[in-house]
Amino acid sequence: MTNSGENTVSIINTSTDTVITNVTVRNRPYGIAVNLEGTRVYVANYNDRSVSVIDTATDTVITNVTVGNHPYGIAVNPEGTNVYVANYGDDTISIIDTSINKAIDKVTVNSTPKGVAVNPEGTNVYVANNGDDTVSIIDTTTKSVTNVGVGTKPIAFGQFIGSPPAK
Repeated sequence: MTNSGENTVSIINTSTDTVITNVTVRNRPYGIAVNLEGTRVYVANYNDRSVSVIDTATDTVITNVTVGNHPYGIAVNPEGTNVYVANYGDDTISIIDTSINKAIDKVTVNSTPKGVAVNPEGTNVYVANNGDDTVSIIDTTTKSVTNVGVGTKPIAFGQFIGSPPAK
C-alpha cells in the first residue's frame, strides 16, 4: 500500500493483517503493481518522475527508473517483462523493460491518463484518460493506439481485463 504523505510503501502480512515494515520510496507514491511471482513491487512516484522497484525478498528499493511527468497508474504484464506507467502530466505511457529496469519506450495517449491495466494475454494495455473521458487501447506489439469514449472522469481498472473464464 502506498502512503503518499509519508513517501513510503507499507508491506502488509495478509494472514495477520499487520504491517510488517514500511519501505521508503521517492516523492509522493501513488500507483503500485506487483509482478505475478510476487518478487517485485513497482511504485509510481508522482512528484519525482520515477518508479521505485522493490525486491520483496529484502523489502528494499533496488533501483529507481526515470519515467514521464507525474506517473500515476502502473501495471505489470503477465510475463513480468514490461511495466506500463501512466504519466498524468505529459499524456504518455512509459514502458519499462524489467530485465534492465529502464524505460525503453513511450506511447502518447489521450488527456491526463490515470489508470492502466494489461489484458491476461499481454497483447493490449488499457489506459483510463481522466481528462477527456476515453480509454486508450495500446497494442503491445505495434504500439498503435485506439481510443474509445467511456463515462465521465475514468480513473482505474481492476487487476486484469479480458474474457471471463471458460465454463
